[in-house]
Amino acid sequence: MLYMARNLLTKEKTANLRKRLILSPDWVDGKVSTHGSKIKRNLQLNSCNEKTMITNEIIESLESDSLINSFTFPNKIFNILFTRTGEGMYYGPHIDTPHLPSGRRDLSFTIFLNNPDEYKGGELILYIPPETKKIKLNQGDIIIYPTKYLHEVKEVTDGERIVCVGWIESQIARDDEREELYLIQNSLKKIIEKYGDSAATQDLRLCFNRLYKRFLS
Repeated sequence: MLYMARNLLTKEKTANLRKRLILSPDWVDGKVSTHGSKIKRNLQLNSCNEKTMITNEIIESLESDSLINSFTFPNKIFNILFTRTGEGMYYGPHIDTPHLPSGRRDLSFTIFLNNPDEYKGGELILYIPPETKKIKLNQGDIIIYPTKYLHEVKEVTDGERIVCVGWIESQIARDDEREELYLIQNSLKKIIEKYGDSAATQDLRLCFNRLYKRFLS
């Protein structure tokens, strides 16, 4: 499973966050986070009390989602950014820096805070060899993917794209090992839901725990 896309926030929650973000006076040129890079043209919410409060709400929503937790094995959710990409704005092809002083970036995520029919263009493009994925999700949906992939945000030609982006430092550094644990854990859950617990599922749980301990970073 190369990436996960699912709903994270209700329409009511997303609308509330979006309203608070738009009303904030603390928007700045997005180049502040890339040291003036010419491939990035958008707006970014600067540090302020509102950003801190919304960031904490986003992290709480992520931490309380059991499926996201089983997919990411989060150790830390950090470096949350809120961006607005209006007409003529974009973010060219790039790979996120894999490590910051605040933590290792194993997984990147984007939470879409407005509906796709509110803007034209603005697709998130993931280059996952040999495929290219074009992603434009509904309001409140999230996509999570390994930070190693080249990606970009296409130019918005009409309207405005509003998103939250951030990074996860996983307890499991390797993507393949994290995926193996996710598949085992979720398959085990489905077996138990359908057939109940048994000696066999106990053995599988034991194997999962041993692999989990072995894979811990």
